[in-house]
Amino acid sequence: MLRKLTFFCILLISTQLSIAQKITILHTNDLHSRLLGFGPETDYTPLTTNDDQTIGGFSRIASIISGYRNKQPESLLVLDAGDFLMGTIFQTAEAKTGFQLRLMQKMGYDLVSIGNHEFDFGPQELAKILSKSAEKPIPGLLLSNIIFDPTSTKDDSLEALFTSGLIKPYRILVRNGLKIGFFALMGVEADHVSPNAKPVRFTEQIQAAKKYTSLLREQEKVDLVICLSHSGLVMDPEKGWQGEDVILAQQVPGIDVIISGHSHSVVTKPLIVNNIPIVQAGSEGRYVGKLEIEKTPGGVKVLSGQLIPVDDHIPGDPVVERMVRDQEELIGNDLFAGYDFKINKPVLENAFDVRFNQQTNLATSTLGPFLADALYNYVRQIAPDRTDVVLVSAGLVRDEILVGKSGRQLPADLFQILPLGMSDIDGSMGYSMCKSYVTGRELKNILEAMLIAKNTSSDYFPYWSGVHFKINTMRMPLDRIYEIELGNDKDGYRKIDLDKNPDKLYGVVANNYIMKFFGIIKSSTKGLLKVVPKMADGTPVTDFSQTRIDRDPKTPGIQEAKEWAGLLTYASQLPDRNGNGIPDMPEKYRTIQSSSQTRASLNPVLCFRGTNGINVAPAVLVAAVIAGAVLMIF
Repeated sequence: MLRKLTFFCILLISTQLSIAQKITILHTNDLHSRLLGFGPETDYTPLTTNDDQTIGGFSRIASIISGYRNKQPESLLVLDAGDFLMGTIFQTAEAKTGFQLRLMQKMGYDLVSIGNHEFDFGPQELAKILSKSAEKPIPGLLLSNIIFDPTSTKDDSLEALFTSGLIKPYRILVRNGLKIGFFALMGVEADHVSPNAKPVRFTEQIQAAKKYTSLLREQEKVDLVICLSHSGLVMDPEKGWQGEDVILAQQVPGIDVIISGHSHSVVTKPLIVNNIPIVQAGSEGRYVGKLEIEKTPGGVKVLSGQLIPVDDHIPGDPVVERMVRDQEELIGNDLFAGYDFKINKPVLENAFDVRFNQQTNLATSTLGPFLADALYNYVRQIAPDRTDVVLVSAGLVRDEILVGKSGRQLPADLFQILPLGMSDIDGSMGYSMCKSYVTGRELKNILEAMLIAKNTSSDYFPYWSGVHFKINTMRMPLDRIYEIELGNDKDGYRKIDLDKNPDKLYGVVANNYIMKFFGIIKSSTKGLLKVVPKMADGTPVTDFSQTRIDRDPKTPGIQEAKEWAGLLTYASQLPDRNGNGIPDMPEKYRTIQSSSQTRASLNPVLCFRGTNGINVAPAVLVAAVIAGAVLMIF
């Protein structure tokens, strides 16, 4: 009898071990505080279905999660791969309320990794946000390749959260009898575009991935290893999906699943690299990714993978929606109070979409020129003295202006187009607008530098207002612009001399993030282009905080002019063409606007007009070669 019982137990155990164990993973990434659906927000009605065209919204995502949680509570994981913050008005109150992570806990998220935009306000402010959030239950937080500076105090409060275990380098959860290990990475490119993270640094992610994969498998004896990688994927038309997460899968075979983020890539079905599924769900809650896998004696098998559209076919969770609306009202009353904007009062009406998509051809964007013109007109209104040129960089633009059903844009709709940044002086939200002064030659050099910069990253694609310039592509790079005009449609344009005359200075406006770029043009071009940003009196800028524009000089101190406020102010002052009390989008932005004209010409005049010297050297060399050949012939 004992022998039979023992045999039966062994048989039962071996049978259990041979049974495939299934896991369902719901995943998001790059939510960017998109708690409400878009766009425009006036159309968003998540508590009823099939009556609007909006996408996203946390109440809809909550319904998706709860649906799967009710069906398979023991086998479900809900994960986010970073950049959950930064992109809408909701981020502005996080340090005071800790609202979003608590909401994500209520929605059913298990784990959330930290991305580069969580560091937008710096490590100390991030520590405030996370500490406030954790006063109530929040999802488990992960980041595995962070390094703190032992000599600086500027990251001490964040380091303390790692020491206390609020943020961990790895975590373990059990689902459907499986012990699952998780770790999270900050990618190389994500690190590169996170300057405010300093003095925090990040180790190379392959090294960190190998370390934690080995730890989880060998010490913790997990059944599965899942990596939340804020690194990304890039689609190459010829080679297919490429990028840091492809390399990660190739070099760290011990990972079972990679939940990717950062690149906002819409991966419609799992990408299998080195037998490792890589998934990513676009951005801003447009989709919830769903991956079904099973653990078998032979390894991990992908059963299915798809993206669930978060749209008006999904009824929103009413409790989550009420929480979000209450938070929106609280924030709106505070954020817009100083500008006389009302959270539910439209500031603009558009009859056509004003487009911006960083994944496609930015030169065809109609939104970029509108933003540049809006800030140009705003600054000339509050600081008219020598405001000649305004620059807006594509990497800081986060949304479009869509018609939807109503075409009516609320303040929050426009805020989330330029939502990033925070003052290091008074903590006010948004990038501050700055103005420095340059000579005609230096203005040309700035334009030349931006022509090159946009080829290195789409983040640096420039949109200009107040300037027209002409390019000859037959000239050497960094010296292709041969004519510049300054002005506007109302007053007309005038040519300027592209010389070094210090008595003729021109005011160039950009936000405080971009303005610092002007100061490093000389070093970044190895001295080929020289730009020395100046104050109004011609003295060199030594502290870029001194270039910030004061929107109210009559009030003591600096009332920093914000990009988002400039956009809202300009929009609210546009003509109301149909007489319904709401300003209308100008018709000119229905078509593409360009500040430059490009041609390819060997005309000697166009090859040397306005040169900064770079185009001269090869011309002299060519002339010398020709002259030498002639002498040899004769």
